[in-house]
Amino acid sequence: MATRKKSVELINANEELAFQNEEKEKRAAELVIANKELAFQNGEEEKRIAELVIANKELAFQNEEKNKRAAELIITNKELVFQKEEKKKRAVELINSNKEVDELEKRVKERTEDLESFSYSVSHDLRTPLRVINGYANMLEEDYSSVLDAEGKRFLAEVRSNAKKMGVLIDDLLTFSRLGRQGIKKSRVDLNKLIETVLSDINQSFTHKAEIKFSNLLPAVADYNLLHQVFTNLLSNAIKYSSKREKPLIEIKSERKNGELIYSVSDNGVGFDMHYVHKLFGVFQRLHSNEEFYGTGVGLSIVHRIIHKHDGKVWAEGKEGEGATFFFSLPDRNDIKH
Repeated sequence: MATRKKSVELINANEELAFQNEEKEKRAAELVIANKELAFQNGEEEKRIAELVIANKELAFQNEEKNKRAAELIITNKELVFQKEEKKKRAVELINSNKEVDELEKRVKERTEDLESFSYSVSHDLRTPLRVINGYANMLEEDYSSVLDAEGKRFLAEVRSNAKKMGVLIDDLLTFSRLGRQGIKKSRVDLNKLIETVLSDINQSFTHKAEIKFSNLLPAVADYNLLHQVFTNLLSNAIKYSSKREKPLIEIKSERKNGELIYSVSDNGVGFDMHYVHKLFGVFQRLHSNEEFYGTGVGLSIVHRIIHKHDGKVWAEGKEGEGATFFFSLPDRNDIKH
């Protein structure tokens, strides 16, 4: 009986022990899972810490950039303030400069008008003594030619020749001075017909052997008479300076460019050195002596003044021994009808 009771107790004890072992195994498994979870959480925390470190560094970098930009903005604002002050100063200087320019233009205009009046008066007054010189020279030749020897006749011929040159110079000066006061009357001008008229006048004035080419020239809006004077002067010069060529050739061309009409007169004559191109359009400025080619030094000045009155420009290109080309531009306008 006692042995049986111990057996039952032993069985119960074994069952209890087995149950406890199972519980221990469950707890051990739970501990393993808990440790893995803890390890995972530790890993996540480390990652977050690392991310926080990176985020802090990025934030610090951004703060530094913001500080730099703030400093740059301060410098930029100071520069803007400085530039505004400079602009105000320049605006004041520009206003003062414009006033000075206006005053200078007024003085130049007054002096130019005075000079033109003086030139007109002097040129006009010179006509009378010049006529007297010519008259006495003619009387000497008619009444005393038999008395004069060869040298005397040569002197008389020089007097008459220079009197003639002076007459041409006076005419050119009068033309030049009149242009300052003369108004312009614009109309639509057929350049082809105008050139034909100019050449007809030139051919009646003197003989030449130049071949002159032109065709389909663009029409212009300008003062017909003044434009006639421009081409008369340019073509006369081209004929003169190409006259020593065996086959003188002159070409007249036109083109439309950048809102302007550009006309050119080219020749294959003696040309000129471009270093002295600035002298071409000044009064009495000549690049060739009277012994080479006769001239007064006023013709191109007249061209310059006429084109300037039309709001255009004049320029030239050339090379010694290879000819020259004279250009002038006019505004490209189509608002004036025939």
